[in-house]
Amino acid sequence: MFVFLSRMGRLFVGSLVVAAITSVAGFSSLDSLPVASKHKDPGSCTVAVGSVISGQPRLLVTSTGLAPGTRYLEAQPGVQSVWITTDSTGSSSDQSLYYHGHGHYTIDFDYYYWNNNKLAQVTATSCSAIL
Repeated sequence: MFVFLSRMGRLFVGSLVVAAITSVAGFSSLDSLPVASKHKDPGSCTVAVGSVISGQPRLLVTSTGLAPGTRYLEAQPGVQSVWITTDSTGSSSDQSLYYHGHGHYTIDFDYYYWNNNKLAQVTATSCSAIL
């Protein structure tokens, strides 16, 4: 009977140790987001008519308050997009997107990360203007 109780005691203490380690390390690491998704959002952006480059009028898109040194997809949804990387202050200024004449322009800054083996898309900030 003593052998049985001592084994049960060790099993109980071992279970408590495993539960404590799992509750501290396991759940906190499982619930945390990937590093790529930890951004300093919300940022802000503006869109305006920019310069004419190589005979094509461009949009001037600027952003501030985003994660420094992070790659974003600067996109006019369904029309055009370009990858940009923010500078060390979390800002960017870009004239890669084309101006297509008078109209409503909406620009999204999206970033991507893996979550449960699926690629997740998050819009960090968005801006629009009638130009």
